[in-house]
Amino acid sequence: MKTALVLFVTTVMLLASGSPGIRARGAVEDYPARGAMPIATIGAALIPAAESKKILGVDLNAAGYMVVEVGIFPAPGKDVDLRPDDFTLETDPDQMAARPVDDEAIASTIERRQNPPQHSQRLPGDIYPSAGATIGHGTWTDPATGRRNSDTITGVSTGVGVGAPPPMACGGMICDPSAPYPASSGSTANRNQMEQELWSKALPDGVVHNAVAGYLYFPKPSGKAKKNQWVLRWDNLGARVKIELPKSAR
Repeated sequence: MKTALVLFVTTVMLLASGSPGIRARGAVEDYPARGAMPIATIGAALIPAAESKKILGVDLNAAGYMVVEVGIFPAPGKDVDLRPDDFTLETDPDQMAARPVDDEAIASTIERRQNPPQHSQRLPGDIYPSAGATIGHGTWTDPATGRRNSDTITGVSTGVGVGAPPPMACGGMICDPSAPYPASSGSTANRNQMEQELWSKALPDGVVHNAVAGYLYFPKPSGKAKKNQWVLRWDNLGARVKIELPKSAR
């Protein structure tokens, strides 16, 4: 096998600071499901599939996901270290509770379903184009305040490759290893746009002292789970609150 040599012609990195989330409802009582901890009260609502499709511009229900809106209202004078991974959703008492799925994983799954791997023809001399766009999100701690902040990092790159092309990413499916990695197309831009939209409305990650809200994306449970009581759990600093979600939105 020939060794691939990729020559990047241009790489542009853009850094945009910001935090995800949506506007919290006026009060915790405005949510159909509620709970309380010493440091905060929490409200939750299961967003119907048709409504989430309008809000996010993508049919998460068809992709196997559902959306839970969460509002956090810190107690007076209290800061809340908010982490989406501290939430779990129990839809079946006989199954392990599910954790939220991040925007990157959801966008990647949907893209693979919409654009399964295909054969591409190599250019003469084993020369192939390389182009792509990336988007990522991360949190970092401000050394001056000790608070975590969220950032969006995007980048684009173009170039050419000489030799054997890089292996095709098959997403766990069997594919032809001799086929070149497909060149970037509109699907990559669509995935990045989808990822950005999901992230921008997700529940914030970091220390908060004012009311915040956002969406958590969970795997859609099996059909039989619709008959069970769904419970959203939030664990924070050794405390746990359980919230029973109404069945009306399923």
